[in-house]
Amino acid sequence: MKLYIFLSYIVVIYGAEISDEECDGVTIDGIYYDKEVLKTDLDRPYSLAVDFGTNVLYFSSSVQETDDIFKTAKINLYTKDFAELDGVENGFVQTVDQKNHVPYIGSSKGIFKYGYTDNTAKLFAAHDKDIWDIYFKDILYYSEFPSLFLYTVKEGQTERFKDLEDTKVIHFAIDDEDDMFYTNGTGLYSQKKNTKDSVLYKELNNGEGVRGITTDVNGKVYICITDGIYKVNKYTITLEKVVDVDDAFGVAFDGNNNIVYADATSLIHLKPSKNKNC
Repeated sequence: MKLYIFLSYIVVIYGAEISDEECDGVTIDGIYYDKEVLKTDLDRPYSLAVDFGTNVLYFSSSVQETDDIFKTAKINLYTKDFAELDGVENGFVQTVDQKNHVPYIGSSKGIFKYGYTDNTAKLFAAHDKDIWDIYFKDILYYSEFPSLFLYTVKEGQTERFKDLEDTKVIHFAIDDEDDMFYTNGTGLYSQKKNTKDSVLYKELNNGEGVRGITTDVNGKVYICITDGIYKVNKYTITLEKVVDVDDAFGVAFDGNNNIVYADATSLIHLKPSKNKNC
């Protein structure tokens, strides 16, 4: 049921991409990026999160096409060393505490905290809760399935997040100015933290193709939608497409603020090109 819902969420806004035989990368803000395929033959890699300090990407993917069961894995963006994470049943969503370089994984059995030394994860919070989305900024935020209400974890204790206590949350992130961005069945919104006043960015019909919200190294917000990656423009209250993607499933940023994204089968790293002809 969970897989069916997130696959049913679309927005179309104009973006630009260069594509020909020699230069099939992407130009963003005047800089040309090569597309490096990190890993392929995956089934719907989802919920991408990078530890900026180690440049390790954490993500989940479907174990089998016919099942609604996921597995969390990690891959080094530069060495491409890959490993599945042990200790998490049905790992679905990931986030990273960037200050302490601690990944957290939301699963159908609660939230797990990952340990580098033994490559395992141990139960941290929300025991036996089905976690829908997860995000870390100062504290841990998560939404549960099927209620989609947002909670926080403070000193091991969970509680409903009061700013959005009456609002269902599908995807969630907080930018560098403490503006919360979230989606639900009616739209994409922003809301200043510690207030109840929301701003509608885009009306959505049952989520319309949104598959994730993330922040880059500078705390700027980006949205993953089925047709590409979009940047939030807070001045015009619009979305601006930065990368065209056929069937996008997730987006994150590396420690150098380069985009990593997923389509239906692969993880792609955008790397600034030294080819001056592109």
